[in-house]
Amino acid sequence: MFATRAVTGMQPYTVSQLTVLIKDVLEQRFDNIYVVGEVSNAKVYPSGHWYFSLKDQEATLPCVCFKNANSSIKFKLEDGLMIVARGKLSVYPPRGSYQMIVTGLEPVGIGEWQLAFNQLAEKLEREGFFAPERKRAIPIFPRRIGVVTSPVGAALRDILHTLKRRNRSVNVIISPCKVQGEGSVEEIARAIAVLSDMEDVDVIIVARGGGSIEDLWSFNTELVARAVLSSSVPVISGVGHETDVTICDLVADMRAPTPTAAAELVAKGTVELMDKWGLLDRRLNSLMTEKLALVRRQVERLSPLNSLIRYAERLKHLKERVVSRRQTLNSRLDMQFAAAQHMLKTSREKLAALGPLNVLSRGFSVLRKADKSVVRSFSEVKPGEQLEALLHEGKLKITIESIDEKW
Repeated sequence: MFATRAVTGMQPYTVSQLTVLIKDVLEQRFDNIYVVGEVSNAKVYPSGHWYFSLKDQEATLPCVCFKNANSSIKFKLEDGLMIVARGKLSVYPPRGSYQMIVTGLEPVGIGEWQLAFNQLAEKLEREGFFAPERKRAIPIFPRRIGVVTSPVGAALRDILHTLKRRNRSVNVIISPCKVQGEGSVEEIARAIAVLSDMEDVDVIIVARGGGSIEDLWSFNTELVARAVLSSSVPVISGVGHETDVTICDLVADMRAPTPTAAAELVAKGTVELMDKWGLLDRRLNSLMTEKLALVRRQVERLSPLNSLIRYAERLKHLKERVVSRRQTLNSRLDMQFAAAQHMLKTSREKLAALGPLNVLSRGFSVLRKADKSVVRSFSEVKPGEQLEALLHEGKLKITIESIDEKW
């Protein structure tokens, strides 16, 4: 130490002292920063802390997100996710390496809530939660209906009003629970289990009014999904409005667009039952009438006289078809003959128009040499040569005096 001080003239730092100084500089300079990158080497320790790296094509940044910070993050950290991390830089003294202490995460290109929804939906689908063959039929005439919802919400009032209006004979058992906020997930799952354990409950309605994805998030959790799956009786999910889709909707045996619609599905009103009875009665009468008519026709076919009459009518019909087709054939032949005559006349006129006499009548002539060959160019004759000019009427003998290649 003394030798070093003598050479440099400075008191040397210990490793710990230098590390603390660097740590202070990093934490003061990079106290609240945002870093975007791809997650790699993501690990969740038993302590609840998340350890991972953010990387791009040229660098890697070690990161840690402690349990108290990640407990509010909805989605699951996975390798390959593009995220924006919020936090500060620090130094981990035992290794002398810098790292980012993350206090918040946001996925790139998709909202945090939607990403968490997609991840859970993919997981449950792989486990068969959404399989159509697993879905159970809803009882047509349930005697006792269980309702899982808030005892003070509008959804319960709508359900009770609908059941009272459509079928007063249906009994309702309310299993109250919170539908939003801290502890609501556990209460919803517990309320479903309570109704499922009752022997005389025929169907369960899980309901909540509309809201944002944050408001409906209790119904997008694995605990509620497993409670619905484990129910011993069919479950109808009437959560949110028609455009809202939750994990509870996907796992339930039937999804209703609203709490009111869920109540309408299970409570068949007296008028509806009478309408169905009338429809079945009319259908039965129609089938009996058709059957009697069929039997009557079969009996009539057994009569010899009726058979002769049918064959006579059939022969008459065939004769009419022959006459009609003969007339059609004659008409088509007449049309084709007329078309052929018209074509012949037109061809004759075109041939006459293109004939040599018709051309000569318009003032043209044909020059022929002594060997009767037709002269087509000045280069085929020479001065003094005698030619024959054929006119429309008669012909001339002419002698070539001069030749000019231009008119």
